[in-house]
Amino acid sequence: MDAEKGSLAASLFFLSLAIACASSRLGFVAPWAAAAALLGLAGWAGAAGAESATSRFFAAVCCYALLVAFNTLLVSPAYTPAGLFHPLLLALAYAAFRRFNDLTERRSAFAALALGAILAAWGLAQIGALGVARAHALFEAPATYAAALNLLLVPLLALVMTGRRGASLLAVAGLLAAAMFAAGSRGGVLALAAGLGAAAILALRAGMLQRRGLALTLALLAAGWILAAGLRALPWEGVAGSGVDAPPTAEAQAASSQSRLELYDLSWRAWLDHPLVGTGYLTFRYTLEQGRTRVPSYGASSETWFVHNDYLQTLQELGPLGLAALLALVGFPAWLSYRRIPLLPVDRRAVALAAASALAAMGIHALVEFPFYIPVCLLLYGALLGALDRRLGEASAAHAPVRKPALWYPAARTGILLVAGIVLLRPVAAEAAAEWGLRRSMAGDGPSAALWLGAARRLEPADWRYHWYAGQFWDAQAADAGRREAARLAADAFAAGFDANPLEVRNLLGKIAVHRRHRALLDAPADRSTLQAWLAQAEALAPSHRDVRRERELLGAAQ
Repeated sequence: MDAEKGSLAASLFFLSLAIACASSRLGFVAPWAAAAALLGLAGWAGAAGAESATSRFFAAVCCYALLVAFNTLLVSPAYTPAGLFHPLLLALAYAAFRRFNDLTERRSAFAALALGAILAAWGLAQIGALGVARAHALFEAPATYAAALNLLLVPLLALVMTGRRGASLLAVAGLLAAAMFAAGSRGGVLALAAGLGAAAILALRAGMLQRRGLALTLALLAAGWILAAGLRALPWEGVAGSGVDAPPTAEAQAASSQSRLELYDLSWRAWLDHPLVGTGYLTFRYTLEQGRTRVPSYGASSETWFVHNDYLQTLQELGPLGLAALLALVGFPAWLSYRRIPLLPVDRRAVALAAASALAAMGIHALVEFPFYIPVCLLLYGALLGALDRRLGEASAAHAPVRKPALWYPAARTGILLVAGIVLLRPVAAEAAAEWGLRRSMAGDGPSAALWLGAARRLEPADWRYHWYAGQFWDAQAADAGRREAARLAADAFAAGFDANPLEVRNLLGKIAVHRRHRALLDAPADRSTLQAWLAQAEALAPSHRDVRRERELLGAAQ
């Protein structure tokens, strides 16, 4: 029975991880929800024994997840469903692996490594036969690809350091190492070095570091680098090879480092304006739009959602409490692993130090990139954290008195899960309604499109996107048919979208355009001074945005 449960949980975990990888690029709610649902099912299917006692890790995960959700729902001026599903993936993965037994955990780890091998082979094919300069597989950026690979590669190399030398383990480790170098991510290499340094320190502390294991680890890294370099150098027939999109030069890397400093300065100044609760989860993109003059390297059109330093971005967006929660999430594993690993039974130390090393690698990577904002990285981090917590908590749990849960606990847990389910289902249903409404609009079915787009707005009134979709639909209806009602509905939708998110310029520009183009159809069109005031707001939000400049030209031409 345990073997069957372990197989089912591992299969579900594999699917969840694969969908999380895809969602790390797509940014839609449905994949996040699907990954979370499969992860929850994996945790339920693979649960073994009673729940563990509350730990510092448990407190850190809960504090971080609840703080992000609270900020998203009640504090941030720019609601995003990512603020609900990102911490959910972290918490569910942590809870699942905290309750897995060794067999289920091992099979789930094999499933994760199988997916990692697929991604690694994909990335190596990209720099080889496909002629891509930097491997990224299905991820949007090589840095994200490298962050995910590190969470699988570092534990394997840590195990090699302690004497594990299975043929399959070495083969997968070499493949992942080659893919890491194929990504060409400086942050990824820095994180890899930090993770291996942490592994060496913990292995020494546990009395498990082997010279042959250390030498084999370095040999695997060297072989991976040679393989990646060789694939780039081969003259693949019919492909321009390394001459296409050549890897960044030293000058380009220096410029990239300079742009990071500009982003850091912009984020720091944004936090100083909101020192207590921050600007809101995932609002840095709006900060960049408002302050592009402070980031000249990004020009007028380059975009990013991330500061490329998760600690600084968390401080800006969630305030000091958010930063403290993230530091606890990163600091507790390192501190407690260093203290407790020597106290564990010898056969429990290797996996514990492997997990702790990977967590340390991501903690260092967060100094120069954004792994704590990537769904698959959050999922893997939570899984490793749960596995580590289960091992570190075994010794103390053996001597702790058994306590029965309070009588109110089951009812409270049921109530919390019910509320959470309702909160999480709303963005999924809204996205589905909006997607169907957009499809019906493209098919020319106006009444059905209006119905479903309106349903999306009612389900998630705080999400600016659904108001914008509806505004665009009604604006097109007004332009095509000259309907007064359509013009009014377009103006109302854009206005509601700007009220929902006063940092997003697109709804404000839509409102301005409707009042400018459809003056004859509106009962109370805005006068020129009002339009100028709205445009001044838009210019304050996004002074370099091309649509803002174009609206300024159109408004000037209409005088």
